[in-house]
Amino acid sequence: FTYSLGGNFSTYRNEVVKTTGDPNVQYFGFSTRLAAAAVTQQGHPLASFFGYTIDGIFQSDAEGQAHAAQFVANTDAAKAGNPFNKAGSFKFRDINNDGVINASDRGIIGSPHPTFTYGINASIGYKNFRLDLFGQGVQGNQIFNYVRYWTDFPTFGGNRSVRMFEDSWRPGKTDAVLPIPRSNDVISSLPSTYYLENGSYFRFKNIQLSYTIPKAITSKLRMGSARVYVQGQNWLTFTKYTGLDPEINLRRSSNSGQDIHIGFDEGAYPAARNTVVGVNISF
Repeated sequence: FTYSLGGNFSTYRNEVVKTTGDPNVQYFGFSTRLAAAAVTQQGHPLASFFGYTIDGIFQSDAEGQAHAAQFVANTDAAKAGNPFNKAGSFKFRDINNDGVINASDRGIIGSPHPTFTYGINASIGYKNFRLDLFGQGVQGNQIFNYVRYWTDFPTFGGNRSVRMFEDSWRPGKTDAVLPIPRSNDVISSLPSTYYLENGSYFRFKNIQLSYTIPKAITSKLRMGSARVYVQGQNWLTFTKYTGLDPEINLRRSSNSGQDIHIGFDEGAYPAARNTVVGVNISF
């Protein structure tokens, strides 16, 4: 019986120390159908997530009336006719406490930067059998799941998620995570904490089980050595992320170089799971 173990661990802290000298100057990342949801600002991590904070869903019209006016003037009449101050709507946080929810209530809502990254290598041998493992992961980062814009809100015609069918608000469903569906609702889908998910994961990138054929057999076959193996790539991934793949890379901008748009899942094709069966023979 033989074995070997190895690993690596790394961490970093990221903060924009200075831009123009004005801490309020903001550089926004690339935007698609949504308004810019990433910002680089002095005193914060590079490419921080930017948007509204959602504090749940109004369970009654009275609760909506008592809250700050959402995207209308701060008057009782305006709130009374406003669907976003009624039962079933997202409850947006009044960041600046001015009694009105508008673009001024956007702020930094998360970070794509992990707390640490790590990897492991392990090899276990018993007689002629050998098991090799390689895995890697990240911990503490968030992912902006932009795919939810297309699947969870009625903004555009197309496929919808099971989550939208089962978890949209209706009277009595106090555990809903999505607002009541409205065909003309262009507010609920604004960049917010709803899109953010835990991006931590651990993935076995490579698992290989091999068997070395005994020399007594290979010598009779006039072979120097022979080994058969089965190898699995990306077989197992442990994560709470609901998207296709938590291994999100930097986004390539339309111009040269990388822009400040990190940790956005725009529906990238996931890493393929491969199974390889092979034989190594030497003479």
